[in-house]
Amino acid sequence: MREGSKFHALSSFLKPDGEFRHRPVMNHHSSAENPALSAANSYSSYRRIAAKLKGLPRRVAAPSFVIPDTVGANCHFLEGLFPEVGLCLFETDSCLAYGDQDLPPDLPGLNLDYHVHLPLDLPWAQGAEAAAQATLDLVTKTAFLNPRFYVLHPPGTTGELERFCTLWHNAGLQNRDLLLENIEGNDLDALLGVSGDLGLSLCLDLGHMLSYEQQFLLRVADWNRVRMLHVNAPGKSSRHEALTSLGPEGKILLQALLEHSRPETTVMLEIFGEQGLFDSAALLAQWMEQWKLV
Repeated sequence: MREGSKFHALSSFLKPDGEFRHRPVMNHHSSAENPALSAANSYSSYRRIAAKLKGLPRRVAAPSFVIPDTVGANCHFLEGLFPEVGLCLFETDSCLAYGDQDLPPDLPGLNLDYHVHLPLDLPWAQGAEAAAQATLDLVTKTAFLNPRFYVLHPPGTTGELERFCTLWHNAGLQNRDLLLENIEGNDLDALLGVSGDLGLSLCLDLGHMLSYEQQFLLRVADWNRVRMLHVNAPGKSSRHEALTSLGPEGKILLQALLEHSRPETTVMLEIFGEQGLFDSAALLAQWMEQWKLV
């Protein structure tokens, strides 16, 4: 990722675990002697995992921060491996400054669908209007990708949420395409009622539920409104770990989330690293088969 496009706010838990790998050409040298062949073998294994994901009765998405490169390069890398990419627009100012190098004009031609994760640092302190304006500017910037929906870390009060949604709706956007996510410090409990009245959707994060004791959402969430699950194992300092680190309690909760959610609910493997992402994808396919969810 070039300097101007780094996600500084996420440096505590973004853990890219491999160098950028172009899809290589096979040759006859051993993988130990030839890094390109080793990369080819890795990509071949990714293709096998991708084939298993296609057999699942769920759409499984990947984030746009898997390899240490631009959003566009990540989308090119993930094409053919996942059907959908979540655009990680985690920083307001740097993402508003994105140009064609970050979001190249060829992205609509890839065999991918997209959704947007809105910034973690929206200017709520300046008021709902400022947060909404920054959001709408990003909506405009990504409109050429026709995102399926937008994930929002919610504000702290119902009043802020109502003002934000008024501006969202007045811009011609559908409230159901705005997904509120449970986060540290906001378990959505105080917002479930008003967000339902506003017609908003939900994104439930497995790692956050485990880290911040938000398992009650399994009981109280309106599952007709849950359009996305964020799946990862909780790590130290809010790191998003691979599912290889998920303990017994986490597996039970993941199974329950999958069983409660609708077949059209997207499962987002929110894991920021190449090896961890594909290890998690393989485990997800294996567990869903074990749980008879295929």
